Amino acid sequence: MLWNDIFVSGTGRYLPPRASATDLVGDGTIDRQALEMSDFESFTASDGFTAAEMAASAATDALRRSGHEGADIATVIHAAFDDQEHYAPACYVQRVVGASRALAVEAGAGSCGGAAGLVLAASHLAADPSATSALVTAAGRFVAPRWPRWLPGLGHFLSDGAAAAVLSRGAGRARLVATSCTAVPELEDLATPTIPAEDGSRMMTRAETVGVLPHVGTLQTAARTAVEQVLQEAGVSLDKVSRFAVTGLGLAQLTVLLFEPLGIPSDRTSWQLHRTLGHVGPCDQLLGLDHFLRQSLEPSDTVLVIGIGAGFRFICALLEITE
Repeated sequence: MLWNDIFVSGTGRYLPPRASATDLVGDGTIDRQALEMSDFESFTASDGFTAAEMAASAATDALRRSGHEGADIATVIHAAFDDQEHYAPACYVQRVVGASRALAVEAGAGSCGGAAGLVLAASHLAADPSATSALVTAAGRFVAPRWPRWLPGLGHFLSDGAAAAVLSRGAGRARLVATSCTAVPELEDLATPTIPAEDGSRMMTRAETVGVLPHVGTLQTAARTAVEQVLQEAGVSLDKVSRFAVTGLGLAQLTVLLFEPLGIPSDRTSWQLHRTLGHVGPCDQLLGLDHFLRQSLEPSDTVLVIGIGAGFRFICALLEITE
């Protein structure tokens, strides 16, 4: 879908302290070969802040960088996953930033919650002529014993943190050019928690226990379709994309799903950021976008956001740097 007069005017983040990935090798949580394949060097672990508190901090950062105030926000869309500490996190963010007149809603979409939030926020701005700006937040906090840091079946760390973006009309750091989405709903059963964890803390999914290797071809096709669709609609070729904001799934997984099939050089992606953070739940795409927007990108440079989420779904967003 092509968008008109929708901009990302500011982004923000909250990242708790990093812990060394090799520490988990020493205590037997992860074997060294698996860590080397993932290429992670550290992960973020909250020192007490809840997911909602981290989201509010990221939102405050994004608003400051956007030049907007909470009162300007027409909708607050908060992407969360299994938040056991707050049942209305969007409203918490709404209160902290002072967006009392906004529509505040929680969004899911698994690991591509941040990308989904961009689409939902843009849709609200496009549908409501009176709305001038929207706030997207994403946050994740994975607390033991319910969630272990390392998921061996999927090959990545579960990390804590938050990210945010303010979308607005008229002007901004980057223009939202186009979005696309594809899905493989026949694989939704891989995300159904039906297998008891050994410690009884929760139910696990088939994706966690057996992985997704038998379905790699199907997932590659869905990812390629989403990327090709957004680029075709925007009239941009893959080799002209300046940066790629991806999901922090681990280098081996990203190489198989995205980098090799699509011919994406890893040094033009946000992987160098994610390898120091781990997989921060629904936040990865917004963290990657924030990372790039803080760099010295030039007007007309482009950033392609590629979200991958359980279920399975792929959400892409192409942005053009404008200032």
